[in-house]
Amino acid sequence: MAIDLEELAAVIRLLKDADFSEFNYSRGDTVLQVRRGEPAGTPPFAALAASAAAPAVPSAAPAPAARGSSKPAVAPPDDADKGSRVRAPLLGTFYSAPKPGEPSFVKPGDRVEADTVVCIIEVMKLMNSVTAGVAGIVAAVHVRDGALVEFDQPLFTIAEAS
Repeated sequence: MAIDLEELAAVIRLLKDADFSEFNYSRGDTVLQVRRGEPAGTPPFAALAASAAAPAVPSAAPAPAARGSSKPAVAPPDDADKGSRVRAPLLGTFYSAPKPGEPSFVKPGDRVEADTVVCIIEVMKLMNSVTAGVAGIVAAVHVRDGALVEFDQPLFTIAEAS
């Protein structure tokens, strides 16, 4: 699976100003590994070429917690949860409310329609509204406010309304 060039450009823009030493991304057969601080004389794409030959192994570890938080950022979706998953349409920072201190867009037990805004994902100071996509009742929230989310990561579970 080839990486979407718009998605790659967005990742590069995010990494440009981010404070990190290593970043790993995999989607299908595509693996991207970026490191800062390699020893002098190391070819810049040697690590990328080596990792591209290895098959991508999905990580079972949850996403890193928001800064200043000791709790995990993601509650892994429980296979017992029945319903539709609302997934992150892009990589960015998850916000459950329109502004700090305001109530969340939705919480477990709330009824939503397909066009109900359930959260915001911020990418480079651009706020992107995420809608439920299906009508039903919010069964679970899988991400903590302020956490970094990856593309296609489950954010919510929406159960069918009875």
